[in-house]
Amino acid sequence: MRRPLSLREVVHVAFVLFVVGTIYCQIYCAISTPAMGDMSMPLSLSMFRSALETVPALIAFEVSKRVLGRGTNPWTIAAVAAALLLAAAISTALNVLCADLFHDSVMPLRPMLADRLPGITLTALAIAWASREVRTIAPIAQASPTASEELPPAEWIDWIRAAGNYVEIRIHGRSILRRMTMAQAEQALASKAFVRIHRSTLVNRSRIAGFDRSDRPRRLRLTDGSVVKVGDAYRKNLD
Repeated sequence: MRRPLSLREVVHVAFVLFVVGTIYCQIYCAISTPAMGDMSMPLSLSMFRSALETVPALIAFEVSKRVLGRGTNPWTIAAVAAALLLAAAISTALNVLCADLFHDSVMPLRPMLADRLPGITLTALAIAWASREVRTIAPIAQASPTASEELPPAEWIDWIRAAGNYVEIRIHGRSILRRMTMAQAEQALASKAFVRIHRSTLVNRSRIAGFDRSDRPRRLRLTDGSVVKVGDAYRKNLD
């Protein structure tokens, strides 16, 4: 969750959130039916409200992770705040534009804005949680070369994983992001003790704890206790 998701991952997560949100709306309304005068919420309205709340929030969340991956400063904080406000504005605008499809009258603006506050708050908390690693790893990142395309010292790195237009670099249990491709990362570490074990993963050989060739799917155990998948096309690299 803390690394930027690829487009396919974003679509999958958006769909899951949409389904969960729809189910939540239906359950909430079913529980609240007596207090609502036995009025029920149509499934189409639950789907609309779920999409209205989850999709803009997810987009703001992903944009914020990419912004904070470049470091935390007043400009990035302002950009995150702008992303949150834009998500709330899009959600409110869609609610106003599509209100006639589901309601006899349009909800007043003030209650509509208040209705967005829980979603904005939860999204802001999620962004703060996701950015903890960026802030924690900042001293290490500052000690590495200043160019955003360059990698930290090879001996610091546990593994590198593709993350959309970025790579996620794991250093002592923490992650940082660099805007580069896996091919560029592999080329930069060509003279170091790194091995490509998957199309999306590079591993420092000194961090390998074990490899059971009989496992299916094949997985590599690392010294920090984590397990990473080994692609069939890259198995020979471990010989």
